Amino acid sequence: MSEELRVLLVEDSEEDSLLLIRELRRGGYKLAHMRVETAESMRRALQDCEWDVVLSDYRMPSFDAPGALQVLHESGQDIPFIIVSGKIGEDLAVAAMKSGASDYLMKGNLARLVPVMERELREAEERRTHRLTQEAVRRGKAEWESVFDSVSDLIIITDADGVVSRCNGRVKAYFPGGYGAIIGRRIDEIFFGSEQPEGKLFRFLHSVQSEADEDIRFPNLSGWYNVASYPMRTEGSDRPNLVFIIKDITKRREVEEEKRTSDRELLTLYAVAFRLQYTKGVDKVMGDLLFQLHNMLQMDFSCIHLFDHDRLRMRASLGLSPSFEKAMKTLSKETQWTTLAQAGRPFLGEEPDARFPARAKKAAIEMELHSWCTVPLKIGQEVMGVMTVGTLSGRSYSDRDVFLLCSIAGQLAVLIDNYSLYDKMKEKADELYRSKMELKENLQKVKRANIELGRLNTAKNNFIGIASHELKTPITSIMGGVEFLLKYSGIQMTPEQHNIFVSVYEGTVQLRKLVEDLLSISRIEAQGPLAQKKPASLVRLCREVHDLFALPLSERHIKVEISGEDLLVPVDEAFAMLAVRNLLENAIKFTPDGGCVRLSGRVLKQAQLKEMTLTLRSFYPSFPNNIAATGKYYLLQVCDNGIGIPADERTRVFEKFYGVGDIDHHSSGATAFMSKGSGLGLSIVRGIMDAHEGAVWVEEAEGGGSVFSLLFPME
Repeated sequence: MSEELRVLLVEDSEEDSLLLIRELRRGGYKLAHMRVETAESMRRALQDCEWDVVLSDYRMPSFDAPGALQVLHESGQDIPFIIVSGKIGEDLAVAAMKSGASDYLMKGNLARLVPVMERELREAEERRTHRLTQEAVRRGKAEWESVFDSVSDLIIITDADGVVSRCNGRVKAYFPGGYGAIIGRRIDEIFFGSEQPEGKLFRFLHSVQSEADEDIRFPNLSGWYNVASYPMRTEGSDRPNLVFIIKDITKRREVEEEKRTSDRELLTLYAVAFRLQYTKGVDKVMGDLLFQLHNMLQMDFSCIHLFDHDRLRMRASLGLSPSFEKAMKTLSKETQWTTLAQAGRPFLGEEPDARFPARAKKAAIEMELHSWCTVPLKIGQEVMGVMTVGTLSGRSYSDRDVFLLCSIAGQLAVLIDNYSLYDKMKEKADELYRSKMELKENLQKVKRANIELGRLNTAKNNFIGIASHELKTPITSIMGGVEFLLKYSGIQMTPEQHNIFVSVYEGTVQLRKLVEDLLSISRIEAQGPLAQKKPASLVRLCREVHDLFALPLSERHIKVEISGEDLLVPVDEAFAMLAVRNLLENAIKFTPDGGCVRLSGRVLKQAQLKEMTLTLRSFYPSFPNNIAATGKYYLLQVCDNGIGIPADERTRVFEKFYGVGDIDHHSSGATAFMSKGSGLGLSIVRGIMDAHEGAVWVEEAEGGGSVFSLLFPME
């Protein structure tokens, strides 16, 4: 059957009110409820109806929980007041509780609502019952009895002779007989039995307020207690009664003991960690660690074993008898001790047993070993060894002791592993130092070789420059003489003589071209990057180069088309003209008679250039790092419809002295112009474009032939 409940809701949110109502109904209550949002409406509700409980939000637009508490207090009604808030700080909640709130809970934890409601309703009913009871007796006496019995300490009142006349309800928690067990008996006898030790509590009368200086234990009770006594004077009596307040401090003593134990453990761990910072070698550190354990944990003997392959070898010890140390010095893999150590778990005992090797067990008994504990030294699952400690007294090792020893052993294992790594690192460092010295020596050799190569390169360039200049004069004389004999001398020659002079002339032309190419390469390598560039029209340069080839173009009926954006581009004009000349010469050479060569120029933006990354990286793997970073570039292209270049040779054509195919496979070999070149022309073009911080590459033209592209930065 549902219990009727009248609830006054101090809430501005109808939805939250419905949630509270639903939760209470789910708890089995039949509700009568009203929701108010202001102080005035709450006053009217308290005046008009009787309520079992008030549920209030903490903060509302025009009202809050402290204000609602004030209204409730003004009404004089004793109704449970419970705060139900979505968010309330602990300080606000405490302040509300101090102001009279019964409890508080969060809207997100309404599961507490029904239990809290039941408790508060129960307590409210108890309060109402208590008030009705107090109407039959004096209010002051009832209040005193309530306070007296609710105190958590044991309060005993005796007369001047120590006979118990009264006590609080706490006596039931300590004496099964309750009041009857102590009323009328002497307090000395109750707590100490028939004989109280001389000088103990209750043996004297108290004239002033006093408290025991130290904690005490009573034979007839378990735990620790603190006793304070106060004189209590009553009307009509010359001798004061005594009030004893006996406080149970067992939990406090347990906490203090726990704190002392924890402090000892922390101090031990700190001391161990400090010792483990030494850099005097692992054996020295292990010895220091054992010494520290003896001081901090009252050990009588200890030792550390490390695995050496399958054996356990003792590396440090303290307090062992010579016979025991000798017996435990080296343990083979067949011993039970080694098997237990390999398992990586602690093992311990109260006396030497079968787990000890036979000789070690005998030696342990002789040195009166009692309790002992062995913990593993391991990192992860790798067991490096074990640490064993023991005492000659009756002390036993608890789980807490084992845990502490395992923690210390873990730190020691890390240190041992670090020392091992340090030794390895030291070996590697020595090896690295030797490699560094060898590298330094090799770098010196390379440096000397580079200096020698630089000197040889300078000598080579000087030789090429001098030789080329010296060769140009005789070559010019030879060409002029042969050309005069062939064209202007009028000398009658046999066909054989004429062919000989033609061959001499063509060979001299090739020699002159080779000398010019060598001079160009020497200039490019000597000059390096072009610091002095001037704006020039590349379209105009193309037309000037075209005029140089007017005769061979007319002989072979090759058409040349020049188009594009006529803009000023910063270039070295002489080098730019040489690059265009070499490309146009190659285009004419590899284009069939009656063919067409097209020269065109246009501006490329940086975004357009990025679209060509895949093509350019086959020629420049570091693209775009090899070219100048700028917003715009000028692209000059020379396109022919000749024999083309195989895909696997396109990147190699820019190497020095590399030629594509055989002259017999060229478009025509009928004129002197078509003779095979030196293989330096495209290498020169590559050098010119590198000096301009630009690029050159070749692709296949539509319909056959090749397209050579020159990329010039415009800024």
